[in-house]
This record gives sequence, structure tokens and C-alpha cells, in this order.
Amino acid sequence: MCGIVGYLGPSKAAPVLLSELRCLEYRGYDSAGVAVIESGELVVLKAAGKLSNLETLLTDKKPTATVGIGHTRWATHGIPNDENAHPHTDCTGTIAVVHNGIIENYQALCAELTAAGHTLVSQTDTEVVSHLIEDEYKKCVLECNGDALLVAIERAVKRLEGAYALGIVSQKHPERIYAVNHNYSLSVGLGDGESFLASDSVAVRQFTNKLIRLEQSEIAEVTVNGARLFDFNGTFIDRQAIEVDMNPYIISKDGYRHFLLKEIHEQPISMRQTMGKYINHPDKPIDLRPTENGGGHFGNYGVNLTETQLKSIERINIVACGTANYAGMAGKYILEEICGIPVDVEIASEVRGRKPLLNDKTLCIAVSQSGETADTLAAFTEAQAAGAMSMGITNRADSHLSRITDNLMVTECGIEVSVAATKSFTAQVACFYVLALYIAETRKLLPPAEIFRLKQQLLLVPALQERILSQEKIIQQQSIKYAEAHDMLFMGRGINYPVALEGALKLKEISYIHASGYAAGELKHGPIAVLDAKVPVVTIVVPGKVYEKTLSNAQEAKARNAQMIAVATEGDDRAKGIFDTIFTIPQVDELFSPLVTVLPLQLMSYFIADYLGKDVDQPRNLAKSVTVE
Repeated sequence: MCGIVGYLGPSKAAPVLLSELRCLEYRGYDSAGVAVIESGELVVLKAAGKLSNLETLLTDKKPTATVGIGHTRWATHGIPNDENAHPHTDCTGTIAVVHNGIIENYQALCAELTAAGHTLVSQTDTEVVSHLIEDEYKKCVLECNGDALLVAIERAVKRLEGAYALGIVSQKHPERIYAVNHNYSLSVGLGDGESFLASDSVAVRQFTNKLIRLEQSEIAEVTVNGARLFDFNGTFIDRQAIEVDMNPYIISKDGYRHFLLKEIHEQPISMRQTMGKYINHPDKPIDLRPTENGGGHFGNYGVNLTETQLKSIERINIVACGTANYAGMAGKYILEEICGIPVDVEIASEVRGRKPLLNDKTLCIAVSQSGETADTLAAFTEAQAAGAMSMGITNRADSHLSRITDNLMVTECGIEVSVAATKSFTAQVACFYVLALYIAETRKLLPPAEIFRLKQQLLLVPALQERILSQEKIIQQQSIKYAEAHDMLFMGRGINYPVALEGALKLKEISYIHASGYAAGELKHGPIAVLDAKVPVVTIVVPGKVYEKTLSNAQEAKARNAQMIAVATEGDDRAKGIFDTIFTIPQVDELFSPLVTVLPLQLMSYFIADYLGKDVDQPRNLAKSVTVE
């Protein structure tokens, strides 16, 4: 959940490293640091807190070095402070390491190194890496000539257990940066007489469109003239750089107060872009075939499942975490309603250690905004090992997820800077509608006229979203009335139960108000005990199969003097008699309602958090890309 960057070339390294780190701060902002080689000496500068603290330090120190590595951290081992910030060095102070991931056997290695005379000063698992390399380098320097550091790194990483990515520099080899990738993500960018390194290619693409992606268990020796790749046994790997879109993502608030508000407003366009790749017109078949070179991304994406495979699916298993899990829960309702195929939704972290009850008639779908979510990838690979067909839904065609499945649906959200997911949620849900209709067409599960109607309704959703967003000021006024609440309860039924969970998560994430989401029918089975006049209850009530029962559940909450808030359709007079505050949405088919009911909840969470003065885009303790299990 951390960000790794690197640079060597003719320019001053510090400004380049800072520019790269700004692109990756969403991966963690507990601390940040750089290691540069200044006049032949390794200099480490790091600071706890936001990237701005490191920027102040660099402005004060003014390093002129032209080679260095950098890091932005989300704390796993050790509290967020200067001592635990990356980079970490060895006993000699000549080797510096930055790290993403977890070294699972670090305690045993730490004990071994301490017994051998090493002094480790941090609480992190990362520091052992620099000391291991130090040990191996001493052994290699007499036998390996110019490749001593490379061989030392090869030997050191073979002793590490876990999943990780590393960036390494040494003052004894100032003309090189070393990068190591083991079940993570790293890219090398090649410029004109300069090279770059980043754990997310977006940070590199602002400087060059020539990239080399490190595959699993690979080491890159990076110089100003390019990169040599090796496996962990030292075998040379011949891989050429590919050309991708130059600077495809522009990180700008475009006049909005926060990235989160901007991204909420971008949902109609991200929906249109995502659906537009697959649906040309309601009367034409959905096309999920692979797109050559992924539209400028690292590789191809699309669905390669044959008609025979699609017709053989007996069960669908969805694995995801957090907001993506709630998108998957909505996907369950969508797939079961349209396709009639049983669907299970698993929190990915709960899959580990269980016997996978999957087979070659199961389609496993992994959902991850970043495509790097460690829990999701682990559950997904277990499903693949059990023989299941596999598919990914992600916002990043250049992610780890994209490389481990031949079937990929890519949401067209651009970069989502704010840690709290908004546009990626609706785009993921949109992918489930598209996939369900694609399966229905292939298996001839519905009459053509009904499939036409459903496509038509789906394509109208962005216009409905725009109508809701145009009510922003009204929603703001209604929302801040509840900013002083200490607890809030969200409830929905059927396809809007996942939206209630997502609404509660958003409020917790960015306002720090405790919020819980429930299936509305469960209220009377325990949660109703917490209700009183100080607890607002948010109910999603949309005309359809569960409308009457949802209103009944709302009446139960109202009878306990709870403050009543609703997301309800325009002209719903029955809702007016129950709720104190109503966020109105346009009339919408219940099947497609999650794509519109979630928007007022996103805006409510945003306006409450902003009113309370919270850091909306970078809430405490969180990171965007969750790359540890």
C-alpha cells in the first residue's frame, strides 16, 4: 500500500522524485522519504506525515543529486514516524531500500541479523532487506566484480518470504538503481538519457511513454541507458519496452474543492465511457472481445471466454474487498435476476485458508479498482488453482490482475485520486449489468425485445445521474443538518442493500462518524436497539418488489423516534409522510436503481465531512491501493 519511485539521469533527482510521489500519495501518506547519492555520499531525507513535509525538507536541504529513490508509506509494521519512514539503510549507511508489501519472515531475519552484530533502528519489516544485502555484498565483492551488488540482491531476495517490491540504491554504485518485483507491481520508464521507476505506471508516464513492466520474481538493473532484467537465479531476460499513451491521466481538481467532489461529478462520463466500449447501440449485440493493445495500455483486455464456456457456467463466485465487495453484492442481484445463475459473493480476505468449493463450471470474478488488492488476488489465484474460469473487473489494465487472467473488463474512470471510491463503484456495477446482458444474449436467456429494453434503460442512467448532481446545493443543505451525529444507520432491501452498506462505509471513511449498514428487514433482529432521537436512519426506498416492506421497516425506526432520512423517487407522497429529509432521485427501474441511489449518499458523506473540516481526499489511516493481506 506504499509507493515506490526512482530516477537517474541528467536532471536533479529530488524534483522528479517529488513529482512521481505526488502521483502515488494515494497509496499512503503516513510518511515519505528519498535517498539520493550526493557528491558520492548516500543521503536519506524523510519525514512523517504528508508529502508536503518531505517537500519542505527538500526545499531546505536543496539536494543536487541526479540519482535517487523515493517512497510514500502506509504503515504496516511500526507507527508512522520519522524512524519508521522509508528509505531504510544498512549498518554502513551506503545501501538504501524502499519497499512495498510484507516480509513475512522478517522477525526471524531480524533476530539472525542482530545476533550477527547488525543494529536495526526501526520497527519495520523493511529494514532487514538493507542489512541482508549488506551481508551478501560483503561476500560478493571479492568474487563478482562489477556485478557484486546485483548478485548480492539476488541472494538476499531468495531469503525473503512474502510478497514485495523493492527499490535499491548504493553509493558504491551511483550509476544504477535496482528494482525487485515479487508478486507486486513495478514499471521502469525509459527516457532520452534518463530512466524512471514507479510502482504505478501513471507516475512514470508523465515523463516518458516507453515502459518496461517487471513480471513476477524479476530484478531490473536500471541505468541512464536502459534496463537489464534478470530472474532470481540471475538468468538474463530479454524484454523490450513498449510504447503507451503519454500522460493519459491529468491529476487536477478542475476547480472543485476536493478530488472526491470532482470524482462524484465525473460518474456520468465514466459510466458512458465504460458502457460505450461494450454497447454500441441497444439493438446490437454486446461486444466484449479483446481490444488490441488495450487502447494504449500494457496489454490486451477483453473477454476471451468462448460461447461453450459461457453456456457451461453453473455458478458464479465474486471475490472483492471494501467498496468493490459491495459492487459485487449488487452484481449478485443483477446476474441472478437477468441470467438466473446462482452467485456467491465472498469477502476476499475470508477465502484464505478455506477449502475452495469451485470447479470448471464456476466463473470466478475478481473486482478491484487498482487491480493490486492483495486479498482479492490471493483469493482469485486460489479459485484458478481449483479449476474455475476467471475474469477480472478493474480500473487499471496495467495491473497485476490484468496479467493473471485472460478475461478482463476495464472501467474507464481515469485515475481516482481520492481514497474513498465513488466513480469506480458505479463503473464496476455498470460492468456487472453489461456482463449479465452479454451472458443473457449468448445463452438466449431473455427475448431480444427484453434485452433491447434493458440496454436502453441502462444507457439512460448517466442522464439520471446528471439530474441528481444538479441538486448538489440542496443535498448540501439537507446533509449538514446531520453533521453532529455520532452514529448513523443505513438500510436498504434487495438490490439496494449493498448501496446501504456502501453509504455507511463512505460516511465512516471520510467523516469518521460511526455508521452501520443493514438489510432493512434485519433491523428488528437486533440493530433497532441502538435507535433513539439522536441516531439518524437513512433508508433507500425505490418502487419495486420490496418497496412496501422497506416502508414498513422505516416505520419501525420512526416509532423509536429516530431521525428519518430517505433516498426516494420524485413524487413519492408516501415517503413524505414518514421521513424528515428526502434526497430525491428521478424515477428509475428498480433493477438499475443502485447506480442512482448511491449518488446522494456519496454527496451527503462528502458535505458532512467537509463541514466537519476533515481531510476528505486523504482520510486518516487509509490508502487507496491495498496491497497487503
